[in-house]
Amino acid sequence: MISDPNDNPIILYACVAKGPTVLAEISSSAASDLATQCLAAAPRFHRHYSHTAGGRIYAFLMENPLIFFAIADETLGKPKILLFLRRLRDVFFASFSIGIGGANERPSPLCFQREFLPELRRLVLPLSFQVDKPPSPPPADPPPSASCGSDSEKKTPKETKKKKKSKVTTEEHSISGIASHDSGAESRVEILAADADPRTKTVQGVWRQNVRTVVLIDLAFCSLLLGIWLSVCRGFHCIGS
Repeated sequence: MISDPNDNPIILYACVAKGPTVLAEISSSAASDLATQCLAAAPRFHRHYSHTAGGRIYAFLMENPLIFFAIADETLGKPKILLFLRRLRDVFFASFSIGIGGANERPSPLCFQREFLPELRRLVLPLSFQVDKPPSPPPADPPPSASCGSDSEKKTPKETKKKKKSKVTTEEHSISGIASHDSGAESRVEILAADADPRTKTVQGVWRQNVRTVVLIDLAFCSLLLGIWLSVCRGFHCIGS
């Protein structure tokens, strides 16, 4: 079990502070002095803040009147370190929300160290196993199994190509025959439909009757004019004169 950050290079420092006063912390000897300087210069008017420098992430989570602060290795990533601070906040408020006091009260340094250090260790421990690892290669496909059919079932590539070609040719002939049969059938159907349509015959009969009527009227009119001319000229005397 990890007892302090010397055994865990991912989280170098983590604490709960009220202003510059640290209430509980888990720390390595190399990060204690640096953490004190960071808390003294904690950014104001932020809910959370993070900065990466020198291969380390410095992250703050502000929850008035407290500051949750951590220094972590850059390989952990900002999303995970901010998630760690949120869990740290929730666990601390669930345990010591009554004893925090108001914003103006000055608690003594490390006043919650004995009670809260086990919780800090419990939160820090899982992060040591969350460093990104290269993905494992996908499993190789199994080799194809050998065919166990009889000699009659095995076919050479040439025989297969010949059969495919003959099949395609047969299908083309069948399609062309069907197409020609369909076209002939359609023409016959159109002719039969035209012959069988009574309306077509009626129109033709009416047209013929109208032609006969017009011809007869013309003949009658011409005969009338000829009769008038003969009566006026008294025969063909007008031609002779």
